[in-house]
Amino acid sequence: MHPARPLLAPLLALFLAAAACSDTAPAPAGPAPSPVAPSPSVALTPSPTPPSARAPTGTAAGPASHEVDRALEHLLALAASPRVAGTPGELRAAEYAIAQLRAFGYETELMPFEFDGDRFRAGEVRHAGQAIEALTMAGSPGGTVEAPSAYVGLADPAGIAGRDLSGRIAVAERGGLTFAAKYENVRAAGAIGLVVVNNQPGPFSGNLTLAAAFPVVSVSQEDGQSLLDAARAGDTLAITSPGTTSLTTAYNVIARRPGDTRCSVIVGGHYDSVPGTPGANDNASGSANVLELARALAVDGPRPGLCLALFGAEESGLYGSKALAERLAAASALPRYMINLDVTGIGSRVEVIGESAAAARAIELATAAGIEAVPSSLPPNTGSDHMSFADLGVETVFFTSGDFSTIHSPLDTPDAIQPAILDAIGDAALLLILDLLPQAGRQ
Repeated sequence: MHPARPLLAPLLALFLAAAACSDTAPAPAGPAPSPVAPSPSVALTPSPTPPSARAPTGTAAGPASHEVDRALEHLLALAASPRVAGTPGELRAAEYAIAQLRAFGYETELMPFEFDGDRFRAGEVRHAGQAIEALTMAGSPGGTVEAPSAYVGLADPAGIAGRDLSGRIAVAERGGLTFAAKYENVRAAGAIGLVVVNNQPGPFSGNLTLAAAFPVVSVSQEDGQSLLDAARAGDTLAITSPGTTSLTTAYNVIARRPGDTRCSVIVGGHYDSVPGTPGANDNASGSANVLELARALAVDGPRPGLCLALFGAEESGLYGSKALAERLAAASALPRYMINLDVTGIGSRVEVIGESAAAARAIELATAAGIEAVPSSLPPNTGSDHMSFADLGVETVFFTSGDFSTIHSPLDTPDAIQPAILDAIGDAALLLILDLLPQAGRQ
């Protein structure tokens, strides 16, 4: 799940600031799953020839029902490390999903796409030989600057206090002003770099909404304390930023019945995460349910007209689902239905989002099966991948467990996942898919 932002429409203030704001709110069968290896948050070099189509290697085994233990195995594998868009961790997670889907008998595709304005580009701040992870703010150029530092409070006139910051790296605290205003204030005083330290636990990303002349990065509250002390002492710091002006390459994973050329029903969820968290609930949970549903629906062979999709770069702005939806629209091949699973691992009931007849049907089917399911809606200024399809006229249903309290934070760990709700959502989604597939195939 991700926060809406102006123009690009990207989650909750728990972790991310709204664009340009420096707010103060808290912010299976087949091969056994293996954990996705931890990886550094560095820019991913796109493969010149990324795999496009891969043949199946096996068949799905086990009962044709959603099995929560199998879903939990996928969740643990995916949540072993962050899966930030454009990093090796994301690509490893994609390859893991492909291996599972091929083992179930699906033909798979690793679909590359590019996007700009990447809000999760990782850089670093170095002090006294120590490297501290930093996130490059949207609008920051790339490069490295090294200079004496200066503490500037909130980077407002009181914090700068009329000082000449020429040739210095300013270190500011988050809050009070927009990121753009902080940047403009320290630039006017002569600074050549800016580090913004979070005012609450965890990292955060930001958007300057302008093209900066020098690197601007953010760091977590935990890591930033040492930088605040260093800046008060005037110590030398070095900022390395990859910049945000070049394109980032990320990947969707798509699976379908071998030989199928059309998707009547797409079942999907995003597999990427934000930095600084395992992303267990958001959204290893939804991705794990998609993989387990793929198995359950392929016990007698993959179903005609059914496609599975794991989307990249949802957290950066729904870029993966938008890329797939636009590709299908250009080919006049949009699905009849899109079923989205996002944040499905913590909560007490199944929440169904959507104003379509299919959403009402999902509640009816779940209730008849003894699963508590209720209509719901997204919190203000948030979004998820179903929106990319709904915007093009596709009937969508979004399943979620509705508890967003841990997402985008270090608390989003596998031990917080509640198997019962993960299973209930998987069961409810399976009932709906089985109901929709026959009618979708007739249209």
